This record gives sequence, structure tokens and C-alpha cells, in this order.
Amino acid sequence: MRTWVLVGGVTLLSAAFIGVLQLGDLGDFAVTVLSNAGQLGAAAAAAAGCTVAARRTGGSRRRAWSWLAAGNGAWAAGQVVWSYYEVVAGRDVPFPSLSDVGFVLFPLLCAVGLVTWLGTQSDQLVARGRDVMDGVIIAASLLVLSWVTALGSVVADGGDALLPLALSLAYPVGDLVLATLVLIALARGARAERATLALLAAGLGGLAFADSAYVYLIGIGAYTSADLVSSGWVVGFLLVAAAGLTVRRGSPDGSPPPGTPRPSLLRLAMAYVPLFGAGAALCLHLLRAPGAQTVELLLGLSLVLMMLTRQFLSIRENQRLLLALADARDQLEHQALHDPLTGLANRVLFADRLDRALLRPSAEVSVLFCDLDDFKHVNDELGHEAGDELLRVVAARLLECVRVSDTVARLGGDEFAVLLEDSGDTLGVADRVVDSMQEEAIVGGRSVRTSISVGIARHSAAESRHHAEDRRGDAVGASGGLLTLAPPRTATPVDDREATAALLLRMADTAMYAAKGAGKSRAVLAPVPTDRLPSSR
Repeated sequence: MRTWVLVGGVTLLSAAFIGVLQLGDLGDFAVTVLSNAGQLGAAAAAAAGCTVAARRTGGSRRRAWSWLAAGNGAWAAGQVVWSYYEVVAGRDVPFPSLSDVGFVLFPLLCAVGLVTWLGTQSDQLVARGRDVMDGVIIAASLLVLSWVTALGSVVADGGDALLPLALSLAYPVGDLVLATLVLIALARGARAERATLALLAAGLGGLAFADSAYVYLIGIGAYTSADLVSSGWVVGFLLVAAAGLTVRRGSPDGSPPPGTPRPSLLRLAMAYVPLFGAGAALCLHLLRAPGAQTVELLLGLSLVLMMLTRQFLSIRENQRLLLALADARDQLEHQALHDPLTGLANRVLFADRLDRALLRPSAEVSVLFCDLDDFKHVNDELGHEAGDELLRVVAARLLECVRVSDTVARLGGDEFAVLLEDSGDTLGVADRVVDSMQEEAIVGGRSVRTSISVGIARHSAAESRHHAEDRRGDAVGASGGLLTLAPPRTATPVDDREATAALLLRMADTAMYAAKGAGKSRAVLAPVPTDRLPSSR
């Protein structure tokens, strides 16, 4: 409702200004005073509205609104100089003049504010640069369209002075860049900010129209302060003022929202549609021209270079997104396969590596099942935080006892497991694990003594095949000369591997409990049950 009230107020003020300006009873001096006063008042209102918005918000939004206020203030300062020439001095304003300094600063300062606004929606410098290039490409494309249709002939007839030509191009280009940036912000902005951005876009669009018409009328020597062009500036600045006043106290500070919003098709095509139109118009113009046109060729080359720059920035942004996606994938994979407390492998990763180790035809695998002794007392006496700290100490000591190629995992609670592949020193590793826990650990500022019990289970693929062949040989002729074959195997190699892995863990677990029953702080080797252990394929 507040937005509609402000829009209604802008509409009434604009209609009143246009109506009074067009009254035939006013003299030339009165029209000049009214026109200048209206433009100055509207620009001052826009600066004040942006200042109010800056005070009502914080963070990056405050900086963006402050830059917008400075830009509108610069235009108002330029209008003061312009009004002095026309109202006080009573003579035509020279072109260029000191007022053009304020008018040119307006798009520059406002562009900084809009880029700051866009920066709050993306914290990446490359993404900000791409947004700026979108604005430059659209503005340059529209400039090419304007040049080949009307502006080129106007500038050609206005003389060869470099500064007037540069200023003539700076006004429409600057306003078009601003309009494009605010449209990009509107496409990317949050729903709560769309009304504000829509008013800001409408206001800057009015200013772009007024500046383009001003350049055209100046070129043909037909501009006066009583022109309807002045109404474009008044309406535009009043809409900018209304946009600032729509900001409520406590509005978001512009922090990027969680997640990445999906860009709309309009936003993706925003820079390409005017580019294709400008390219087609430029080609037609060059085909109809009797000879090569230097300005047109330079404009076309500039469009190509801008588009290549924009594509390069897009490639860099895509590369950054791919790297971020890969990092996120690796992080999620690490979290899914590792214990969050100790950073060791978890049960899932340990089982996967054990299965892979058993796949090898020459697998020599040992599993150490480790359990802390009397860990419950540490939790009860010192608290769970101290218990967690002790588990981290134990994890670090276990890693020091094995090779880099071995796997240490936390299965849960105070249970750990170690996977040794092709290790000829399994018993030595188990002894080092037991001995490493004899040293006191500093936990929560207190010295804690702990110990560990270890169960060991080993698997050798060669021994398994040998025992399997012995069982098949024993089955032949076992019934007094009657040939009796062993029953056919229905298990697949994967079934064998899974059965072997589960059996190794169960045997190591059983041996660990035997170690605890024998007095704790020791390692026990489980016997290999050759009649139950499947053979590796």
C-alpha cells in the first residue's frame, strides 16, 4: 500500500509539472524558472530519498544507497550551475560547461552504487564483473542502434570537437548502463525488494529517455528548457526518490541468501538480444554505405571485444562453480565416509576397503579389533567432553602405529579397527598399539591412564585355497570306494568375499573379548577356522 501511495504522489506531481509547463499564458522567463526549479527539486528529492534509504538499512545496502544519493546529489549540483546560467545570468548554457561535470558524475557514482548492490547478491568479483559487462554490452548495443539510425548523423552535423562528441555519447551510454544494472538487480533481487527496484528501474529509464532526447535536440539546435524533455528528468528523479522511500527501517542488509537462485531465461538472454539487434542493424548500415565507415567499424569491433570479455568472465565463473561443486562433493564424501570426531574412517569406509583387499587373488589381510579398557569411567568422572578428547588422542596414537597405506577406523563408541594389507608384522603392530596406550594422556587438564585390548584375525588367500583343495580331496572315496564329490558351491565370489569380511571382523571381535578376559591391555590372535573360512577366487 505504501508503494502505491508513493507512485500515486509521483504521478500527481509529474502531471502537475507537465500541465503547468505547457500553459500558454506563462512567459519564457517563467517557464525557464519553473523548468529549472522542477528539475533541481526532483534531483534533490531523489538524493534525499536515497539518503533516507541508506539510514534505514545497513551493511552493503547502506553503501549502495549512499552511492546512489551521491550520484543524485552530483546531478543536482550540476543543475544548480545550469540554473545559474539560464535564470541568473540570463544566457544560454554553453556546451560543454561546468554543469556537465555534475551530470557526468551522476551515472558514474550511481553505477558504483548499483554494482555494490549486485555485489551483495554475489560475493564473487568475477560475477560482479560479468554483471557490469552485461550492462556495458546492452548500453553499447543500444548506442549502436541509436548511432546508425539518428545519433550518427546528428553528431556528424554538430562539428568535429572531441569534448562535445564525448559528452554527447556519455549521457545516453551512462544512463543505459544504469538502467541495465538495475534491471539485472531486479532479475536477481529478493521478492521483498522488487517493488523498490522496479521504481528505481523506471526512474533511471525516464532519465535515459530524457538524456537521449536532450542529445538529439542539442545536436539539431532545438532544445529549450520549456521542452517536454525536462519532464523526463522530473519524472525520473521523482521515481528514484519514491524508490528510496519504499525502504523500511530494519530492511535486509543485502547479505546473499542461502542457496543459489536459478536464473531466469530473460536474465540469461538480457545481454544477447540487444547485441544481435545492434549487429544486424550495423551490418545493414555498412552494406548500404558507399564506403567504409570508421566509427561504425570501431563500434562493431567494440561490441565483439565486449562480448568476448563477457564470455571469458562467464567461463571463469563456470570454472569457479565447478571447483566449488567438486570441493562440496569431496567434502560430502569425506563426511559420509569418516568419523566426525576423530577424522578416521568410519564403519562404511572400513568395510569397503576390507572388501577391496579381499578381492585380490593374493590377499594377505589382517584385521585388528581394538577396544579401550574402562572407557566408561573416563566419561563418568571427567565428562563426555573429556571422553571425546581422549578418543582423539587414541586415534592419533593408532595412526602412529601403522603405515600410511593401512586403514584405521572408528567403528563407534570406543571401538576402533585397523586393516593391514600385505603386512608381515601383524603381531608387531598389535604390540605397538598396546604399548602406545600405556603412556598417560592429558585430558581436560588432567592426566588419564588408559589401556587397550586388541583382537587379531588374519586371512591368507593362498592358505584358503590350499585348505579348500584338501577338503575336496578328502571328500573323494570317503565311502569305501564309492566316489563321492563335494556338494556344488552356489555362492558367488562376492558372497565369499562378504562372508570372509564378516567372519574376520567377528573373529577379531571374539579375540578382543578374549584379551579383556585375560586381563586387558594385551593382544590375542584368533585361530584360523579352516573348515569355515571360504576360499578367495
